[in-house]
Amino acid sequence: MALSMSTLSARLQSERIAFPWILDPKKDLLYYIGSALAGWLYLALIAYAIYTLNNPLTDPLGVIRLGGIHIPLTLELLVVLSWAFILDAPHVWATLGRTLFDPDEWRIRRREILFSFVWFLVGPVTILMPYFIGAYGPYVGVNIPPHLLPMGAILFFVFFRLWAYYHVVRQHWGFFTLYKRKAKDSDPQKDKIDKWFFNLSMYLPLVMFMTSDYYAQTPGFPDLGLRKPILAGVSIGEIVYPIAWSGFFVVILYYIYVQYRLWKQGEVLNGSKLLYMSLLLPLHFLAFSHPIVAVFIVPLVTVGHNIQYHCIIYQYAKNKYHPKKEPQYRWAKFLFKNFAIYAFWGLVFTFAFYRGPWIEFLKDFLGLQLDQVLLNSIGMMAGIKDPSKLGLGEQAFAAFIIGFAMQHYYLDSKIWRIRKDQQVARHLNVA
Repeated sequence: MALSMSTLSARLQSERIAFPWILDPKKDLLYYIGSALAGWLYLALIAYAIYTLNNPLTDPLGVIRLGGIHIPLTLELLVVLSWAFILDAPHVWATLGRTLFDPDEWRIRRREILFSFVWFLVGPVTILMPYFIGAYGPYVGVNIPPHLLPMGAILFFVFFRLWAYYHVVRQHWGFFTLYKRKAKDSDPQKDKIDKWFFNLSMYLPLVMFMTSDYYAQTPGFPDLGLRKPILAGVSIGEIVYPIAWSGFFVVILYYIYVQYRLWKQGEVLNGSKLLYMSLLLPLHFLAFSHPIVAVFIVPLVTVGHNIQYHCIIYQYAKNKYHPKKEPQYRWAKFLFKNFAIYAFWGLVFTFAFYRGPWIEFLKDFLGLQLDQVLLNSIGMMAGIKDPSKLGLGEQAFAAFIIGFAMQHYYLDSKIWRIRKDQQVARHLNVA
């Protein structure tokens, strides 16, 4: 006879491993812990393409024929566009719905909300500034060599991708700590071990990738010079890479040893946080382990984050807005009335980038073929497009569009502070 989720959890509890849930076993396993499986699905598609196609970045895995239309099933379509249009852009909208239409957020964080719109200017200004200085600098005695003019674009897109990864890792840390909180897993010594384990296991794969010899083979990533000899023919990468590699496995083995020691001492292990990391950690490691796989690093590590985010923000809105009778919450209640309406507005927000009056206006005003430029923007966000291969106008417009993502990163860092905001903790069921 099949065991129910609650029965299975109870039996595991009796064997000194507990599974505290944020929502319930089904939702947690599907949306919070199991969301990493979406990244594993993408990883499987990419691995299959690597081993079956001559050029996995451009060759299609198949072709769908609909009447006279042929749709090549490339990785860009199957991984990047599916992620960007169905999950990622709507999750950016979720943050805007959670802040711009919530009167409490305007009362508490008005300054932060207004400042968040500055991020739309950061990219274009950073990219165009060297060209502006190059054009007008000679009048005041400032000259920029032509080969340094693209430096603004390189710095901006490196900054953006690093911030994107940091943002995803911080959300994973948030869920890790939520499972600790639910289990009352708050011993200071264990907290310190958990913090070091989590951060080292998440960031060392990135360090390994940036200092590896295959980093230079990864399309779309600028040369950081970490494999160029600096002293006695040895490069920084040759020194750091083996240290990061060995450190990664030492950290994992040590953490396994700590859990085994706690179990032997009779303590109840936190099964939810361990299961969470067992799916997440190897995905991040493998995502940085191959030059073609690393091209798709952003959708690989972000897709699970997107699924988690849609669930947590909808649950938050359901708990906060639905019971409220006050008229000031009417817009928030409407946007989050049910999941179908929430998803509908997320897709409307997404496709407003691709079609609509403002797109037609920008086409005429800028003279750009925005259909392709928008796809290039998505490609640069995902990591599969090399910014240096695009025109200056395309780079600046892509940086402007990326402002939505950076606004989301910034606002997210302000609105989910559970320890400082008991209202947020209560609406997330972790108070």
